[in-house]
Amino acid sequence: MCAQALLGFDRPLELIRHTHQRLEHRCALMQRLSAHLSASGCDADAQATAGHIVRFFEEEMAHHHEDEELEFYDAVVEAAPAKSRAAVAKLVAELRGEHERLQAVWRDVLRPQLAAIMEGRSKELNREAVDRCHMLYVSHIEREEETLLPIAEKRFSPEQLERLGRGMAERRKEPYPDGA
Repeated sequence: MCAQALLGFDRPLELIRHTHQRLEHRCALMQRLSAHLSASGCDADAQATAGHIVRFFEEEMAHHHEDEELEFYDAVVEAAPAKSRAAVAKLVAELRGEHERLQAVWRDVLRPQLAAIMEGRSKELNREAVDRCHMLYVSHIEREEETLLPIAEKRFSPEQLERLGRGMAERRKEPYPDGA
């Protein structure tokens, strides 16, 4: 059972915040891994840590981006007050673009390097890419949590929250809390 199921898909906005916290932790972990590789090489701890990071990004972050892209973002734009809807739609477009840039850094640089570390074939982890990824995600999370989540918390109906939570559960092939 995944962490989201334990927290409850019936509280989808809390799950989004929780994933953001876990993401910040994984980015910081990548920074520590980079320092560890420089000091100790590609030892068993480095390999295990790289595997942990890869699993998080391949599983949890893939689902998280889908949650936002397929349901959350559009629902927030729709729920935004009319006077701010255009600004929220612009922010969502920017956040979607950031997802694409972040996924490219992951796919093209970090994922291949972490895979090689995981397999004990390399001790190279591009610190500039790690720092860029961390900085971009911190900024991305701040914008979502300062603008989008407050709109959702104030304006989403119970039905919208349930729809979002059910979608999250379905993407993870986990049951929604009511068993349906």
